[in-house]
Amino acid sequence: MINTELNYGDVYLVPKKTIVDSRKECDTSVQFGPRRFDMPIYPSNMKSVVSAETCEAFARLGWFYTMHRFNVDAAAFTADMQSKGLFASISVGVNEDTHEQLNALKAAGLTPEYITLDIANAWCVKAERMIKHIKQTFPGSFLIGGNVATAEAARDLENWGCDAIKAGIAGGRVCITKNKTGFHRPMISTVRDCASAVSVPVIADGGIVEHGDMAKAIACGASMIMAGSLFAGYDESAGEIVEINGKHYKEYFGSASQFNKGAYVNVEGKKILVEYKGSIGKLLRELKEDLQSSVSYAGGRDLTALRAVQMIQVHR
Repeated sequence: MINTELNYGDVYLVPKKTIVDSRKECDTSVQFGPRRFDMPIYPSNMKSVVSAETCEAFARLGWFYTMHRFNVDAAAFTADMQSKGLFASISVGVNEDTHEQLNALKAAGLTPEYITLDIANAWCVKAERMIKHIKQTFPGSFLIGGNVATAEAARDLENWGCDAIKAGIAGGRVCITKNKTGFHRPMISTVRDCASAVSVPVIADGGIVEHGDMAKAIACGASMIMAGSLFAGYDESAGEIVEINGKHYKEYFGSASQFNKGAYVNVEGKKILVEYKGSIGKLLRELKEDLQSSVSYAGGRDLTALRAVQMIQVHR
């Protein structure tokens, strides 16, 4: 039997009676681990999306962030962020260099508030070993594990010790895993399956095209949302500026691309150019305003209202 599954563009949410006088009354904040954040969406931990400067900017605004793990000194980054009175949120992998990074953190007496185990398919024995090692070494850190795409995988990561789980495989704009390997699940189905299977928060990672997709992800059970291309191309974004025929663009490439790896081996990502968009402030204001509108259409005052809306499939 072949299952039919859904992506964000395949569904819409049915409006309910609005109970606020103004959408500005709607609260978009979310408790995630030890902290509360102004919005439930944050930039992907990709080298072409976030830099140390990006992370500091988001932390100062009260938004969540995760620094990428590529050629980053996790101890130095953690020390720098915490010395500024900000929280530290780092990414790690599963290979030997991760043990070196963790040992350096431990030796320096540093504990990042958030650690993201970031690999393509976290439903594997290497991830299981690393998750248990991190929880034993840094019990005070909030551990995010990912990525996975099924209920069974999400349950395993919760049982291994993850405090939150990142759901989504091959859904990103610069990810070509589905083309190279044939493996992928649409995001509506992925998030619903994973969120219904675990008691810890689920992060919907990938596939955000329209701002309304935030509300759809939360309606599926996601507590947080990660997006890459949405946050690419701004002053505060990572990536090099390129000029072509008088127009400016910024590079945006996948973590599994040759541009990130430095070599053409096991390539499952690509590079594209996104239009240079200036300061990110306008986007952040618009994202918040649009999510406030979503909450008002859901008939509530905060994000919990989105969990109770009816979702309908549309045929495109």
